[in-house]
Amino acid sequence: MKNYKTLISFKKEKHKNLTLLALGALSSFAMPPYYILPFLVLGLSVLFYCLNKSDKWIKNALYGFSFGFGFGAVGMAWLGNALTVDGSSFAWAIPFVWLGMGLLFGIFYALPAVFSTFYPAGFRKLFAFAGWFVIFEWVRSWILTGFPWNLVSSGLSVTLPMVQSAAIWGVYGLSLVTILTFCTPAFWPKKKPMLIAGLVLTVLYLGGLWRLYDAPSDQVWGVKLRLVQPNIPQSLKWDANKAEEHYSKLIRLSRENNNDITHVIWPESAIPYYIDQDESERLRLMSAIRQGGTLISGGLRGENLNQRQIANSIFIVDDLADIKGYYDKFHLVPFGEFMPLRSIIPLDKIVPIPSDFVRGQGLRTIYIPKASPASLLVCYEIIFSGQVAKKDKRPSWLINVSNNAWYGLSAGPYQYFEMVRMRAIEEGLPVAHASNNGISGVIDAYGQTIQSLDLGEEGIIDTYLPKAIPATPYAKTGTWPILLCALALVVFSAKKRK
Repeated sequence: MKNYKTLISFKKEKHKNLTLLALGALSSFAMPPYYILPFLVLGLSVLFYCLNKSDKWIKNALYGFSFGFGFGAVGMAWLGNALTVDGSSFAWAIPFVWLGMGLLFGIFYALPAVFSTFYPAGFRKLFAFAGWFVIFEWVRSWILTGFPWNLVSSGLSVTLPMVQSAAIWGVYGLSLVTILTFCTPAFWPKKKPMLIAGLVLTVLYLGGLWRLYDAPSDQVWGVKLRLVQPNIPQSLKWDANKAEEHYSKLIRLSRENNNDITHVIWPESAIPYYIDQDESERLRLMSAIRQGGTLISGGLRGENLNQRQIANSIFIVDDLADIKGYYDKFHLVPFGEFMPLRSIIPLDKIVPIPSDFVRGQGLRTIYIPKASPASLLVCYEIIFSGQVAKKDKRPSWLINVSNNAWYGLSAGPYQYFEMVRMRAIEEGLPVAHASNNGISGVIDAYGQTIQSLDLGEEGIIDTYLPKAIPATPYAKTGTWPILLCALALVVFSAKKRK
């Protein structure tokens, strides 16, 4: 432990900040798919140790920023793949992506560090830091359209039992637990805080085991799903010369031995034409499903082609090639699907569509022929906790289509898939997730993966549809209870003891 304190007792502040920068970078490897949690425990405990010894808000801001910058720049470095995988000319911007992610996470780690300055050292400062941290993680999930990626609790998903309590308090409740428990080594040589932290984590794990042990494996009668993962390289995705080849592959994978398949699900933007505009091409979809079957596919919807109004959509098509319903993506990706500040920034978006996508109307619970109603979500939309299913018209399952080929063979798709599993636990709803190149899978209402296809594989998943469970406490209340809890921590930690 002497060496531990030596690590953070440099006289020069720049040494502390460089150490925290390195520890933040190491802590990013606690995220999927690496799950090296000791790095995060070390990083957070050293960060809080520095905060606990300082009463200067500028110092604390730099401590938090240094840690967060390393965490964001390294943990999100794979985002640079999106600028190169399709052969685009945006490779020059990769350093700016790394810098931008470092700045984003640096700011949102610096803010709770600054606010914790005004609390007495010790446990009151820890409670305040944890409360402020959760509040600012939540703010990060919606400000400037939001980016709730790699929340601090994401590493806990290394074991499914550990995250079952998300059904009660959601992913932000798990973040609160993560900060409160992983920072306790900063109180060494006091052993009691670490014993309490260990007890809390043990109780969470055992409670999760008990919940999974009792979990039913019921399935929806008469519904057999087929998820198609064509594994089309992003560099060829929009190649007009390859469009027919890609389309034929989707149909071939869908029709093989499909006698008992009732619903076929294709990934995001799988259909290479405007499905709502071209009836003759739409008739070809009949060959992808058996009689009485249903195709659910991502595709582009030409709302008004004369004005270049195009939506990133999901279509529901029956065996007569009739469109039975559709859903337009409403939570668009900045710089990918629309260009913010277009009048100021002289650049085009990454997706090679001639205009910004039209924004959809929002969440909908949609009737699926010969199956229960579902909430349809396009790619990125499923990462937003508490924003995937309508509370007043609860669906029976979630359908998520994506094209993670943008991320390449990197950590990105693994992190994405864990967020999909987290939404299943929070809402108590099964998820059918079809991705272009992986990871595709069907997940039950407890976050258990029924079947999946790994990253970079071509193939199909044939499986039953798991049943939903009654609405979880989190599905009923959302994020507000844990935010109030975090607010209570920051308020009552400031009060003087009698």
